[in-house]
Amino acid sequence: MEAENPEGPGPQDEQEETPQEKGPKIPTQTDYLAGAMLANGIVWVWMQALSLFRGVTSQLPIRLLTDASFLVYVFAGYFSASQVGKRADTKHLNVGLRTAGYSWIGSLIIMFTMASEPTLSLAVTLLICFVAGSVVGGYMIIRRRLQKRRQTLEASS
Repeated sequence: MEAENPEGPGPQDEQEETPQEKGPKIPTQTDYLAGAMLANGIVWVWMQALSLFRGVTSQLPIRLLTDASFLVYVFAGYFSASQVGKRADTKHLNVGLRTAGYSWIGSLIIMFTMASEPTLSLAVTLLICFVAGSVVGGYMIIRRRLQKRRQTLEASS
């Protein structure tokens, strides 16, 4: 049996509770799945908005709607990759591409379970847009971190 310390926790007890330093932070599987759900949520809301406002969107040129859809898909890939990329200390491009992969797999699952006729063209379009958006998202995370580092160096000198 251990004897209790009547004086409360001592300095040795406090040292044992402090976490030891680990390597660089990397996102977990849960982070990647959350990023995939974020990207697919943006795409799903866009598609629902197009069908909900069919009266208005039917009067717009189809090329405008197609271009707007591409921009929304790229933005979905960018936003989800940048959010997951904030959780990483290194390899932001790899994190972004992995997020794009998870997002695309999630979109395939949604397509096959919800759509009456899943199309190959939509699947390929989403893959390309998610990858493009995730590359931009990873790049922007790296750029922001470099700017912060530069400002820190300028402030210290």
